[in-house]
Amino acid sequence: MEYSIEKIVATIPFLNGSTQVKKIEEGYSPDEKYIVVKEENKYLLRIANITYAEKRKREFQLLKEIANRKVRSQRPIEFQVKEENQLCFLLMEYIEGVPASEAFKNCSEQIQYQIGEKAGKELYRIHQIKAPADRPIWEVSQRKKFSYYLTEYREGGIKLEKEQNILSFIKDNISLLTGRPTVLLHDDFHLGHIIIKNQEYKGIIDFNGYDYGDPYHDFYNLSLFSRRESIPFINGQINGYFSTKPNDGFWRLYSLYAAMNIIFTIVWTNKYDPNSMEDAMERINIILEDHDDFNLIQPKWYDPMSSYRLS
Repeated sequence: MEYSIEKIVATIPFLNGSTQVKKIEEGYSPDEKYIVVKEENKYLLRIANITYAEKRKREFQLLKEIANRKVRSQRPIEFQVKEENQLCFLLMEYIEGVPASEAFKNCSEQIQYQIGEKAGKELYRIHQIKAPADRPIWEVSQRKKFSYYLTEYREGGIKLEKEQNILSFIKDNISLLTGRPTVLLHDDFHLGHIIIKNQEYKGIIDFNGYDYGDPYHDFYNLSLFSRRESIPFINGQINGYFSTKPNDGFWRLYSLYAAMNIIFTIVWTNKYDPNSMEDAMERINIILEDHDDFNLIQPKWYDPMSSYRLS
């Protein structure tokens, strides 16, 4: 894409009077992102190739529905396509704060738990948005995905010591995918996308990877990432999401997705980020330890008595 950010900003009436534009270099999104300052407020401007226009338009509409459901996220302001520049842009509010993964270094276990509860309640609200009628059947798409990754895993040259435990558990439980509901998924729900300011929950960001599927699938990053960073948070997330103690049906599906994602993680890391394989193996070994090599469906870290609650 070739464009002048100053000229793009000048074509957006809402940003008239803006005084500063700063590019954000972090992240894996294909979009180019900028913080735009206007008076005392900050806004996020995401610019994408025009080939992403339909997807970004759907995301804009989705963000409006999320806002209407009182989910604390980046309120969408404007979406436009600039055919002359072969790009599109999405303008939204910018949430001040830092990712929970950073903020938790200075938060007590009780505060981490409390923020986890709020995040869990928000995730539940997100999952009340039903999928469009034309979405693929969840079981069919997941079986196809797993079959592909299992073939790639077997051809990839890396063999897990506990491979048989993992694959046997998946084989014995994959039928649980039958008839699962299909709802909106954030699909990347972890501490890096939860924003904290002054030790308070401010919102969830980065819906650009959203998908539709089984609501319990949105917990896979809990086992893969958040577990290593904050056990109080993940207990809070579980307890905030459910109004009562989760039953074995949830834990069995949670464990199934954790097991399947072990295979996905090995393949993805080996293909795209082999230098981080040691880190990936550390995360996988934590999952295996938590589930006693999948002899347990409820992980060892879950605290049903909620001992992290503020007294």
